[in-house]
Amino acid sequence: MFLVSILIYKELFILLAAVAAGAGAWELSTALRAPKSNGEQGWYVPRVPSVVGSILIMPATYYGGPLWQWVTSLGLIGFLAIWRLVHLLFERREDVRQTFGRTIRDFSAAAFVVIYLPLTFSFSFLLLKRPHDGAAWVCAAIVTAAISDTAGYLIGRKLGKHKLAPGISPKKTLEGLLASIIFGGATAVLIVVLAIHQSVWLGLLVGACVLVAAVFGDLSESLIKRDLGVKDMSSWLPGHGGVMDRLDSILPAVLVTFIIATLLVPAV
Repeated sequence: MFLVSILIYKELFILLAAVAAGAGAWELSTALRAPKSNGEQGWYVPRVPSVVGSILIMPATYYGGPLWQWVTSLGLIGFLAIWRLVHLLFERREDVRQTFGRTIRDFSAAAFVVIYLPLTFSFSFLLLKRPHDGAAWVCAAIVTAAISDTAGYLIGRKLGKHKLAPGISPKKTLEGLLASIIFGGATAVLIVVLAIHQSVWLGLLVGACVLVAAVFGDLSESLIKRDLGVKDMSSWLPGHGGVMDRLDSILPAVLVTFIIATLLVPAV
């Protein structure tokens, strides 16, 4: 479905991205709101507005470009803050200082959800709108990250013995990381050379940056889940955790690919 949406009917990609962003926003908002294992209160992020707003950012970016990408994203952050303030008016009266502190935390959490998920993911649409090579650049980001994830998971599961970061993600191994580098790097080089018609050196650069971003994104989400005291963001994808467990490496990969494409291969 992803390849069909990218290569044949690009508007279908809006639907796929909107579903992924909306589901991820619901998962992340729910996980942030849950009380921590130590009894500390979680961050209140309005779930329905964050889901609707995350969905709207996708078509806004595709049809409106960078201007509407940022207008919609910043508008969503402001709307979530107003929603939280209105919600507080109907809560029972509490200590003013404590309420103010929690409110600032909630604002920060809402901004984090918007920036981390829909805003970052929406850069894939700026890539997609590039003339001639947009679809190939999106594939370079998402397919490379997916192949890297898959190879790392399979090799690490079967042959992994040396832990990569046991304090953050005990399942990650050095053997899995090596597999991610080999297979992910080869994927990036093939796409850049054969589909984007650029040099092998650019392919190696894209592969290296996407791999670093993917590993960083994976470990970052593991750190978030560890801090929240959850194993998976949800159980919507049996055997894989939640939608965010699939998007964690793709989000930063899309962003770094957009930066590379914009700086080194100007759209013509």
